[in-house]
Amino acid sequence: MRPKTIPILALTAILWFGAAEVHRTDAQLQSRSTAPPLAFDVASVKPANMGCHGAGRPIGPNSLTTCGALKHLIMEAYDIEDYQVAGGPAWVQSDFYDVQAKAAGISTPRQIKSMLQALLADRFQLRLNRETRTMTGYVMSVDKGGSKLPAPKTGMPPDSSGVIQMGGGEIWARGATMKHLAKGLWLELQVPVLDLTKIEGHYDFKLRFEEGNHELAEEPDSGSGGSTPGAAGSIFTALHEVGLRLDARKIPIEVLVIENVGRPSEN
Repeated sequence: MRPKTIPILALTAILWFGAAEVHRTDAQLQSRSTAPPLAFDVASVKPANMGCHGAGRPIGPNSLTTCGALKHLIMEAYDIEDYQVAGGPAWVQSDFYDVQAKAAGISTPRQIKSMLQALLADRFQLRLNRETRTMTGYVMSVDKGGSKLPAPKTGMPPDSSGVIQMGGGEIWARGATMKHLAKGLWLELQVPVLDLTKIEGHYDFKLRFEEGNHELAEEPDSGSGGSTPGAAGSIFTALHEVGLRLDARKIPIEVLVIENVGRPSEN
C-alpha cells in the first residue's frame, strides 16, 4: 500500500461529511483593521489542466507556486481541511487554476498565506463568512497516564508542521506537530479529528496499527480511550503508546462559507 504523505502546507483529499448543524453565523471573515492587507508584488492566475492538482506547491522565502481548484486554494490559504469549506457554485471545485506570485521581500510562510488570501479576494472577488458547525468526529487528547512522546525536536521553524506519513498499518512522524497528526488521522479515519492535547512542539515517532474497519463508535468506552471494538481497529492502541487517546464526539468545527465569488480577473 502506498503511504499517505502529508508534507508541510500540503492540501488534503476531498472528503464530504454531509449537512451539519449551524451554531453561529454572519461573522465576517475579513479583518476590521484599517491596516492594508499583505499583498504580493506580482501575481499570475491562469486556467490550468485538472491534472495539476496534487502537483508540487513549493513556497520559497518570497514566492508561491500552486495549482488547484479554488476550493483547494482556499484550503491552502487558510490552512483548513476540505470539510471546512462550504457553499459556492460548482465551478469552485471543477475549474483549476495555476497561481504564481512573488512578494517584494523575504516573507514567512504565514505571511505568504495572508498574501494568498488577499490575492483570492482580489482576483476571485472572494468573500467568506465564518460559521461554527457541529460534526461527528473524534477529539484527540492526552491519556490519563500522561504524554509518552519523545523529547521535542529542536531547531524546527516555528511555522513548520512537519511531515506525517500513514499507510501499510504504520504512522511515521518527522518533526510533526499534534495538529498535523490530527490531520493525518482525519485522512485515515475519514472524519474530522480535533486536537485538544495542548502539546506544543515537533516530534519524531513511528507507530504500528492494524488496518481494518474504521467505523466511528457512537458511544466510546471512556475507560479504554475510545477503543470500542469495530471503532477504528487498533489505531487507538497505537496512539496509547505515545500517551494519546481518541474519543468519538459531536465536535464544533469552524467552517468558511463562500458568500461571494467570481471567476478570476485577467492578469
